[in-house]
Amino acid sequence: MIPGLEPVPLRDLHALGASKRWPIEGSLEDLPSLTPVRGELQAEHLGNLLALKGRFETIVTLCCDRCLGQYNHRLQADVEEIIWLGDAENEAAMAEAGLGADGAQGLVECLDPRGSFDPERWVFEQLNLQLPVVNRCGLDCPGMPLERSRSPRVEDRNDSLNAEPGDPRWAALRKLRGEDR
Repeated sequence: MIPGLEPVPLRDLHALGASKRWPIEGSLEDLPSLTPVRGELQAEHLGNLLALKGRFETIVTLCCDRCLGQYNHRLQADVEEIIWLGDAENEAAMAEAGLGADGAQGLVECLDPRGSFDPERWVFEQLNLQLPVVNRCGLDCPGMPLERSRSPRVEDRNDSLNAEPGDPRWAALRKLRGEDR
């Protein structure tokens, strides 16, 4: 948990009459990272809207989808978001304000105005959105480890999966293939 990023009631943000800033320096429980998450978050209550602006970064270790090797990846988020405070079903009020999923702002998030805003959860979600869909360790990725004593011919592909490869991380696949037969 990052100190100082406890959930804050929206009515308290409204009572401030100005934006609230949180310095961010610490670790997120749900996002294991090599370095602490560092940055800043700002929230401003604007009546029916909560305007958020944040900039933060960290470094995480990912597993390459091709070679199964681990590599470090820098996560950076520089985001601005507007959240509707009210019922999600109140599309008429959102349209009257010029907002909505089809509008220029792309407003799709809603919070209960009597509820609270969790800044740590918001930072976690924004960093998660920055994770790559496909993890590749780089342009020099060697790809899937192959057995070195045999040439990878098309007719040998099934045999090479059953053979003992040099990389023990493929043992789970060999075990699954053995149970399917």
